[in-house]
Amino acid sequence: MKSITLIAALVAGIPVVASAAPAVRVADRDDSQRTYVRDRAYDHDRPYSREHYDRYDSSHFSRDFRGRWVTLARAFSARSDRQFINVSGQGRFRKLRVEAVRGEPRVTKIAIEFSDRTTQAVDLDARLSAGAGEVIDLNGGDRRINRIIVYTDPGSRGSYSIYGA
Repeated sequence: MKSITLIAALVAGIPVVASAAPAVRVADRDDSQRTYVRDRAYDHDRPYSREHYDRYDSSHFSRDFRGRWVTLARAFSARSDRQFINVSGQGRFRKLRVEAVRGEPRVTKIAIEFSDRTTQAVDLDARLSAGAGEVIDLNGGDRRINRIIVYTDPGSRGSYSIYGA
């Protein structure tokens, strides 16, 4: 009796499984469906890169870029869903560093608008504890930045600073 019930349940479930849409494989996607935006002058086969650190003082970034980090935004609050940071006129940068200053801000995305009006979007989706951060390579090497748009989760509470090198 139990086997008949089991077979009936399996037969009833087959149409549901057969009607499911096939999963999209990475090989099936083309460049227009990627989640990041790249500069047209940049190598189109390489996405942006980023590195996480827990403590800046003990990371290789404090040694490799000693004295080269410029403060672009100091202690911005993550209480709203996005913040616009004007950077124009502050020089050319290869990397950006986003670091939690207080609390645990959750940074979901960063959009960087360059002076030539191209953009680079970086999906972080990271909750940063105080002192922790992310270092982002800018596409195309040394670039002038117009503004940075930081998307945060307002419920996460905390503040962050942004540096450029």
